[in-house]
Amino acid sequence: MSFTNQPYAGDQNGERKLLVFKGGDFISGIKVDSTTTEYVAAGGDTFATAAELNQFKANRAYLKYAQSSMSASTIKTTTSGLFTNSGSIGETGNGSGDVKPIPDPRISHRVTFGATNGIGASGGAAISHGQQIVISDSSSSLTFDCYFARFFDGLTTGVTSQAEIMLVGATGGRVTGGFSNVTGPFIFTTPAGNTAEVVKGTGIKTLKNLNSFREFMKDQIAASLDGSTFDSITYGVSANKTAVFFRGSTDLTELATISSLLVANQKGRSADYISNIHLPLVGSTSPTLGVVGLTFNAVTGGSATNSEFDDAVGKLFKVRTDKKATLDTTLRTFDTLKSLRDMTNTAF
Repeated sequence: MSFTNQPYAGDQNGERKLLVFKGGDFISGIKVDSTTTEYVAAGGDTFATAAELNQFKANRAYLKYAQSSMSASTIKTTTSGLFTNSGSIGETGNGSGDVKPIPDPRISHRVTFGATNGIGASGGAAISHGQQIVISDSSSSLTFDCYFARFFDGLTTGVTSQAEIMLVGATGGRVTGGFSNVTGPFIFTTPAGNTAEVVKGTGIKTLKNLNSFREFMKDQIAASLDGSTFDSITYGVSANKTAVFFRGSTDLTELATISSLLVANQKGRSADYISNIHLPLVGSTSPTLGVVGLTFNAVTGGSATNSEFDDAVGKLFKVRTDKKATLDTTLRTFDTLKSLRDMTNTAF
């Protein structure tokens, strides 16, 4: 039974790139918000609308799997026999070159079709790069999907019993974890209605190590949640003042030491009180203004009985503690995910 192809919506989270393809061959990764004109300029196919590029928006981690193209050249000599019959088809020259194209770096599995192989038998007439394949699990009647990358031998025409697929799962659906939570055998169906049977185990070979990909994603999570270049907080009696603490220039331990010393100072003679403390490497209002330096009241002006300085330091401590807690929770969540598609579509 045929169905309407639903292009992949694109990876939704993490550090993303726009993958450039020409006729299904991978060219490069460019900025994720590139226009159709920029896509073509980078060597890609022509698309009418920006929405058609969404299917190529991919997490940057996939680029770690991008292979380099390979070329081979044979130099003909008069004694090599390679000139034989060359003139019979109207071709001339003294050499030949072959280029092995780069496959889609999102490829995650290689499947071998069984006795039912309507997909391979039809070759390129049945499926093309990026098209949706609906997968039905015969043991549970659950349905999920994946996307076609290429036939294993690299052909888009002709008969083949193997294909490489990508983006296995069902984003937002009831089935997650790809093939991990189902037992098969599976029926693969293309939009044209061609079907092929695949068994789990010998029929499905995993090409990307899940744990390795997970570590790539964790690096992004850490950079996103705990690797920001600044922390902006509000302080004061009415929480109407803003301070921007830049990472690397404002250490919490150092600020805590200053706070303790100010408390000790307030216990001495009033003539020796330090009433204000200036931090030269702090910003105000917005991080875009950069470091301008701020002077805090060291005695009063904060919430409750705190000084402005203690109020600001306390708020900064909470912000960084909250980010650390969110980071820990997110990392634990990612430890439970069982497919690449789950990872690239889980918010953080």
